[in-house]
Amino acid sequence: MLTLGDRSSPPSYWDQIVEEILRAAPIRIWRAYMRRVYIRLMARWLRGSGPGPRLKTDLFEEAITPYHLLPELGPRGVGIDVSLTVVQAARERLKIENRHHPLVVADLRALPIRSGVMGQILSGSSLDHFSRKRDIATSLADLARILAPGGLLVITFDNVHNPVVCLRNHLPFAWLNRLGLVPYYVGATYSRAEACHQLEALGLVVTAVTAVAHAPRVFAIWLAALTERLGWPSLEALLSRVLDGLECLERWPTRYRTGYYLAIRAEKPRPPATERTVRSREGGMPENGTSGSAQHTN
Repeated sequence: MLTLGDRSSPPSYWDQIVEEILRAAPIRIWRAYMRRVYIRLMARWLRGSGPGPRLKTDLFEEAITPYHLLPELGPRGVGIDVSLTVVQAARERLKIENRHHPLVVADLRALPIRSGVMGQILSGSSLDHFSRKRDIATSLADLARILAPGGLLVITFDNVHNPVVCLRNHLPFAWLNRLGLVPYYVGATYSRAEACHQLEALGLVVTAVTAVAHAPRVFAIWLAALTERLGWPSLEALLSRVLDGLECLERWPTRYRTGYYLAIRAEKPRPPATERTVRSREGGMPENGTSGSAQHTN
């Protein structure tokens, strides 16, 4: 039997969770809204980045819903997840959609990917399921390792500056899970200052910080499920517009109190020109950091 402290790591836990969610109501309105939140973030922060493979650090959405993000990373997008069941479900969905991406089964704390090869990394709340902050730090260090010079990392964390998220994180998971308020384990997370400090300590340059997903999560999911049961397309469209409209709160000074996710953009500096010239002459990695490839399963 898994204990609360164990649920952050065993793939078997996530195997069970994805199977349960696939049997449950899909909550299409909510998942489409969250996809739009990330699409807008990616359009602002990832567009126009340099060449190289692009990594998405979990495949949960790809496994359970058509409202996922991996194809938005382009034809060189690579997906990774610790759960074989999640990867298999994601592969089946992508196959149905006639999309083909390498998918990796691995732990984010020990990535089977060579250093300095990823041009972009999108990590959407993937590191919020560890029970200890040191596991978050280990994962961040490995993401920084595989990021190419000049590459971009866009990462989101559960936003503890939001009072609702803060309260949730201080209540026993078992209670919240029995009430249906939290469908799967959420663990430790970073504050804004902690996240920026950790990224900078790894040699990355933080270039933007914000808060996203301002719709009140529990109420919005309940309302989305009710609206879908009623089956009124006009009401579904209205609710979708309301959810999108709440994203205007990102422009308010109170955004860190209302957003459910802390979003950070960080860049890995390129080496000085003289160092790049020496490495090129010695046969090292090219300046754009695109040599090599991820180990993957097809």
